[in-house]
Amino acid sequence: MLFECILNNYCRSGMKQLISIPLLFLFLLAACTGGMPEDDRPVVTVSILPQKYFVERLAGDKFNVNVLVPPGAEPETYEPTPRQLREVANSLVYFRIGYIEFERTVLRSLNQHGNGPLVVNTAEGVDLIAADIVDHGDHVHLYGVDPHIWLTAPGVRIQAANMLAALVKADPDNTRFYTDNFNSFSEDLDRLHEELTTKFSKLKKRTFIVFHPALGYFARDYDLTQISIEEEGKNPTPANMRKIIDIARQEDIRDVFIQMEFERDNAMTVARELGGDVIELKPLAANWSENMKEMAEKLYDVLDR
Repeated sequence: MLFECILNNYCRSGMKQLISIPLLFLFLLAACTGGMPEDDRPVVTVSILPQKYFVERLAGDKFNVNVLVPPGAEPETYEPTPRQLREVANSLVYFRIGYIEFERTVLRSLNQHGNGPLVVNTAEGVDLIAADIVDHGDHVHLYGVDPHIWLTAPGVRIQAANMLAALVKADPDNTRFYTDNFNSFSEDLDRLHEELTTKFSKLKKRTFIVFHPALGYFARDYDLTQISIEEEGKNPTPANMRKIIDIARQEDIRDVFIQMEFERDNAMTVARELGGDVIELKPLAANWSENMKEMAEKLYDVLDR
């Protein structure tokens, strides 16, 4: 009866092009069950959106991927909600970036609740950039670690390998599936790294200015120099602003790179002083591969002028 009523109204409306049969079916299913079909896939949690791309490259649609930091939020200052902490605790796996401050809050919460997900530090094995490295003989302490390890193709390959090991441990029946996907992803990463290495090797100018120092690993990969306006997570002093402007003039730099999650007033001040533009990058974009190519193109265009 419900189907006949909806179908008759639909046909009389003259809007046959607006609703497809699959959509109509979903609507009917929702009406019968009191809501849309529930997603009964196991959940894995990641800290930031690019990691969702990595998981899906390895696991396809086998998991519901829960992302802690929402679009537009700044990972370095983000605070997970109580609901998010519960969602992490109910996940099969939690993939950490490794050196983002809010992840400590997540780990403390998991320790308090006892049993929880398999926690994976995806930074394990990555050649980290740190402000200070203290060698104690049998171990090393890293201080001021640059957390942006997802902005390096070679680094992502290591992170993906860490993810692969965890997925195989959590779901051994699909080992071959995950391994084949990892091999395909690795080939794409190697190809991208080779393309960018060739591209940036042609440049004479190799120094660029950013507001937030997110591109340290990218700069290291391709022999570039990143100058940050932000100082240790804080807005710069007038003296440091003047120093940056002086360096920029010596290096013939005019443009300043920013990202949407951070304030842009200081970046705009520097760009105006240099007679250049403010150019937005999106290090936290969902499609990691396309975004890496887009960021590389923007950097190359500025450096090649």
